[in-house]
Amino acid sequence: MKYFAIVLCIGAACAFAQTNEPILAQIKIAADAGDPVAQDKMGAVYDTANAEAWFRKAAEQGYVHSEGRLGNMLLMRSRITFVLKPSARAAIEPEALKWIILAANQGDKQGQADFASIYLEGKLVKQDLIEAYKWGELSFENPQQEFIVFSGDSIRNAAILKMNADQIAEARKRVAAFAPHKPQQSDLPEPAWVQKIKLVGMSGTPDHRLALINNKPEPCS
Repeated sequence: MKYFAIVLCIGAACAFAQTNEPILAQIKIAADAGDPVAQDKMGAVYDTANAEAWFRKAAEQGYVHSEGRLGNMLLMRSRITFVLKPSARAAIEPEALKWIILAANQGDKQGQADFASIYLEGKLVKQDLIEAYKWGELSFENPQQEFIVFSGDSIRNAAILKMNADQIAEARKRVAAFAPHKPQQSDLPEPAWVQKIKLVGMSGTPDHRLALINNKPEPCS
């Protein structure tokens, strides 16, 4: 009986391999041909370096899930890679923010969680607890099946601890009003460096924000 169970397990494993391999081959062929859905799936198969390359291919074609995954990979690299030179980190962070903004506004669960954490942290953009709550709650409510290390509800809760009743009420209104869309100029956050300029007392306070060029946020003066 034991022998039969072992043979059965081996047979099932072989059958799974036989049915899975052609599917992966088909996905690879489609990905090489430029299909963004297949490219996104290839990103989930490979190690970090190769995954980033595949997610980038799909993100550059506007595939929202890949935009979120690419933004997350770049953000995590900037946060946890201690050996990065300041110039290298400065080059990664704006691109991470660009993809996260695009993904979050179009309804990607990972992008929304990352955008919430960015607003709560206040390093890449001006800290905004209302927006941190909003994006954290949207990610938490998002039905997409996606594993996220820093979940939207944990970020939302961290924001709540620093908010008053009026701020919470405003955040709830923004959550209720949200509908997935491609980001417009009004959706773009104020970069953190603007606040630093204001704090040192620079005369004149023009509204330095990000410019949306070809649906891609870029710094502008």
